[in-house]
Amino acid sequence: MEVTAIQQRDNVSNYQSLRSLFEKNITVNSISEVLDTCNVSDQAQQISDQMVLKDYDVIGIEENGMVIGYVLRDDLGEGTCREYFRSFSPSELVSESTPLLQTLFIFKNTERLFIIEGNRITKVVTLADLQKPPIRMLLFGVISLLEMHLYRIINDYFHEDSWKKHLSDKRIQLAEELFLQRKARNEAIQLCDCLQLCDKRDIVLNEQPLRELLGIESKSKGKDFFKKLEILRNNLAHSQDLNTQNSWNEMITLIKQTENVLEQCEKF
Repeated sequence: MEVTAIQQRDNVSNYQSLRSLFEKNITVNSISEVLDTCNVSDQAQQISDQMVLKDYDVIGIEENGMVIGYVLRDDLGEGTCREYFRSFSPSELVSESTPLLQTLFIFKNTERLFIIEGNRITKVVTLADLQKPPIRMLLFGVISLLEMHLYRIINDYFHEDSWKKHLSDKRIQLAEELFLQRKARNEAIQLCDCLQLCDKRDIVLNEQPLRELLGIESKSKGKDFFKKLEILRNNLAHSQDLNTQNSWNEMITLIKQTENVLEQCEKF
């Protein structure tokens, strides 16, 4: 069945609406913690002991009722906190309304962020907070959105299941078995609905015009991208540590690449 230009625009609009949920409605506040503080004249060793008890890595420093900076537990030694406090860098400060997705990308260049509410710095986010459920929901949502776009593109690009030429007989059989199971439950679907992420990957990567449209430079780079994406998705689905095999920077780079592919999908 041929898809009209109006239907295509409607589909893309629906996906963009879903995407805006991740980009605008979920903010940095969903993973932040209240920034505990101490006075700049407090004894550093005493504050260090308190931070150990509370499992704090960072604590704010106040002077005359204003938070003027922070100290790290690993820095503290003898003397007062004044000797160890660090001023806030502009790259460490974000508004409370900063979207969570944007927050993730900012972490590529820092290990902590401080949140400004009004004219006060009140909260903190560290790398450990990237393991929290809102981040997992965000990442799973972004990957799911890519899968939805790939389904739409494959369904629009190929006619009468001609995408089969790019899959092995075993993968086609698995899709057909799932199709029959779902049809038996009276679900209104097509065979294309039963493709897994790995199937969509192979179809797109083996069709050069689609690779070019999605900005994927080569099959090998595309395979590397999708392999990492599947590992991340599986870790999310099974509540595994998000940073078990790769560094945070590599994971954040992967999501940035996914965002780039999504942007190309929206042009299709």
